[in-house]
Amino acid sequence: MRKYKLLFLLLISLTTISCDGWLDVKPQDEIDEKDLFATGNGYHHLLNGIYYGLSDQSLYGRELTWGIVDALGQCFDFNNTTSASAGWLSYGATNYEWEHYQLKPAIETMWENSYKIVANCNNLVQNIANEDPEKFYYKEREKSEIWGEALALRAAIQLDMVRLFAASLTMETEKNNVYTPYISEYPSYVSKRLTADSCLSLIIQDLEDARTLLWKADSGKTFNVSLRFENNTLSESLFVDYKRGYRLNYYAATAILARACLYAQKPEKAYVYAKEIIDYQNETNAFRFYDQTRYGDKKFYSDILWGLESLDLIEYVNAINELTNPDSYYHYYIRVANVKDNYFQGDITSSGCNDLRYKHWMYDYGNGTEYRFTKYEKYDNEGQKQAKINNYLIPMVRMSEVYYIAAEAIYKNNLEEAKGYLRKVKSGRGLRASDASMLNLDNADESNFMSVLMNDARREWLGEGQIFFMYKRLKESIPAVRAGNVIPIDAEHVILPIPDSETNLN
Repeated sequence: MRKYKLLFLLLISLTTISCDGWLDVKPQDEIDEKDLFATGNGYHHLLNGIYYGLSDQSLYGRELTWGIVDALGQCFDFNNTTSASAGWLSYGATNYEWEHYQLKPAIETMWENSYKIVANCNNLVQNIANEDPEKFYYKEREKSEIWGEALALRAAIQLDMVRLFAASLTMETEKNNVYTPYISEYPSYVSKRLTADSCLSLIIQDLEDARTLLWKADSGKTFNVSLRFENNTLSESLFVDYKRGYRLNYYAATAILARACLYAQKPEKAYVYAKEIIDYQNETNAFRFYDQTRYGDKKFYSDILWGLESLDLIEYVNAINELTNPDSYYHYYIRVANVKDNYFQGDITSSGCNDLRYKHWMYDYGNGTEYRFTKYEKYDNEGQKQAKINNYLIPMVRMSEVYYIAAEAIYKNNLEEAKGYLRKVKSGRGLRASDASMLNLDNADESNFMSVLMNDARREWLGEGQIFFMYKRLKESIPAVRAGNVIPIDAEHVILPIPDSETNLN
């Protein structure tokens, strides 16, 4: 039985903010809990530490995005990497070899660090609930914002733990088994495991409560891309009015709530939450699709509702991709698996492909069969603000997912409305009315609409850790790295084993 000790992360002072980054969020030291919560800034320090922890390579800096989770989704061919740099991905996760000597400890670290952050969230939530609003610069508004973010974060993290370590609700044989706990107290000495359905109910409740709190902070804001990601300020309003794209804000929490409802087989509720964001987008154009790739924005952050900033992201990528040797024969890199068959199909023609995701997220070595994954590679010219933001941004929730959720939830009742949502994504990514996948969408009926949607989602979520969860939720076999093969949705392949040592999540 392992007992986790809560680590309080005291971050560099607000005075170190510069134009070179939002916050240089490096942990400095452990701090006494009483001192930490003595001021409003103490709560900010702990919350910043939580965000910093989420961007670690064991979590969303790699494993929960373009690492283990996308390997499980058969997104990448890691055979052109070295066993030292990516063996747990090429030999372990891609083959569902849970006992692989590199994969097993990687999963254990992912589990441990996730629940350490949940513990930090719970401690923050319990302390701030009865805190005097006068302790905070912006009083009740600021208190509600910090509280709501911590509540939403503990739900979002545990949603991914459920999606990894438990059966989906479409897996009839396994769905009533108990798998993961839902930890909502600090300290937590008893970790009772629950069914996925029970955990999802608690996750949904937490996200609904978080929305209520976050609305007090975010309802009066303009959420355009400049305010979400680009503006810098040294004032106290940094945490309240600016950089909300780097925080789990009201609209991102609403999107994750829609995600959770869809996973819980509650499409009607999912549609309501997705439609709220769509209506807001229609009114404000806050999350529009906008091509800024000429300025170095390869990740299209204009439509990202929430992303994490990681100053170590390039280092994580370069630890696997080795491209420095002048002789390309000695280059090692992540390859996108079966680009034509599994992703872009008829949209690739003799004259190229209009899809911006094809153009900017992979590099064709000239033969049309081998593509290097480039989405997270550094854009070298950081003279443009867009390039600097792009290089260190980890997408967590996109507007495209909101459209996908609404489309899936409504297509059986209103196919044309669903097509309209998917068409927004495809046209926003550069596809034209005459392109093959747009024609497929035009001609789709209820029987094959989801195939068209899933194909686009595969393109959109490459490297973002959502493809595996989509197939698992829908109980659709996953197209394998090895062309022509598929991975079945069964306990052997899609339910990760909970680490043996993790019987106490404190």
